Amino acid sequence: MLEKEKIGKRIAFYRKEKGMTQKELADFLHISYQAVSKWESGKSMPAVEMLYEISKLLNVTVDALLNENEWKSRSITYRDSGLDSEKLHALKREIQKLNTKSDTILSANYADACLFQIDTSQMKEPVYSCITCVPGSKEKLAREYRYNQEICADAAASAMNHTLQHGVKPVILKAMVTCGNYNQEQLYLMAQAFQGTCDKNNILFAGMEIAAQPVNYTAEEYAVSATVVGVQDRDRVLTGSRLREGDVLIGIKTEGIDGTSYPFVKVMLDKKPELYHAKIDENRFFLDELMKANAAYAREVAALQEKGYLHKAFRMANALLRAGSWQDVPEGLGICIDLSSVPVLPLYQFLFSQDMIGEDVFASHFNMGIGMVAAVPEKHWEEAMEVIGQFSECWRIGRVETNHNRKGEKIWSRGRILWQE
Repeated sequence: MLEKEKIGKRIAFYRKEKGMTQKELADFLHISYQAVSKWESGKSMPAVEMLYEISKLLNVTVDALLNENEWKSRSITYRDSGLDSEKLHALKREIQKLNTKSDTILSANYADACLFQIDTSQMKEPVYSCITCVPGSKEKLAREYRYNQEICADAAASAMNHTLQHGVKPVILKAMVTCGNYNQEQLYLMAQAFQGTCDKNNILFAGMEIAAQPVNYTAEEYAVSATVVGVQDRDRVLTGSRLREGDVLIGIKTEGIDGTSYPFVKVMLDKKPELYHAKIDENRFFLDELMKANAAYAREVAALQEKGYLHKAFRMANALLRAGSWQDVPEGLGICIDLSSVPVLPLYQFLFSQDMIGEDVFASHFNMGIGMVAAVPEKHWEEAMEVIGQFSECWRIGRVETNHNRKGEKIWSRGRILWQE
């Protein structure tokens, strides 16, 4: 291949990389597009002074057009994909400083496996758990309105509560955010939200990895997940077999809504867009209340277990009266909820007041602000309320009953919710 043909090939390559047509390059150089066509086909070659003008326009060096070795050494970098990897790694190093300082974490470097120890020396037969949770469809609204810290705390709480409902103590949490070139300050605040939820519940924080993928995500997009590992002695794992007729059900308060209930709210928002900016009272906006992070109950469960008061814990996912929340109830027993004892928190009063969901099915769509239900022995229910009350607001909302006349039903209710008139 003649030298002019090689130079022409390089001009064509870099021109296309810039997204320029032959005519656009010609117009910038104040020449005819036929001249550019002749260069690129190897029929002629630009003058030396013209090569300098071409290199400026194509944002390359003259050597890149003339030097064979530089041409053969050309490569694609992360920066070409839109990722500033140096800036990202600097952020990861700062986030890594948020990791819990503990001798039991042997290694928790970003982009690597987390190595840690769990002390099971006092356990006869350790049982381990591991779960990864995502916030669900609630995450989309969090991205759009920048409830970034709330959605991270929400994912952390969900992963912990999945573990706690079995009486298993969450030990360590590792977070992950997959995103485009998202705002670095916001990413750091998201890591702090994960760390704060771990600190509050006395759980090791093993950091937040960031998988920056600008080729797959826009600059404003992200996806959050939280992985929790826990352990418990086998004879302390909570199963439905521990439930007894007469056990009292204590509902423990949570904020916001569960992500699996968000689709119902989204329908409401679509029907009434004014709700995006509505207030539920003089001081509180609807979206702020809706997007608050759900609570984690590590302290409550641990304290109840320590006292020997906890027969079973039930994580309320999206609805108080949905059978899926009570799947561990054994044959012959069922859950009876006294709806008149269920609190009417301001968020749910506001949702009900929109008159889109009927009273008879409302508690089958939402958890009514109860994130977990503790089943405790009837003779100790008052003491159990005091234990929980050290950490969270709670209410006696029902009891465990026999279901001999209900054909295998797991959940039913009595009374009605006392809505404000």
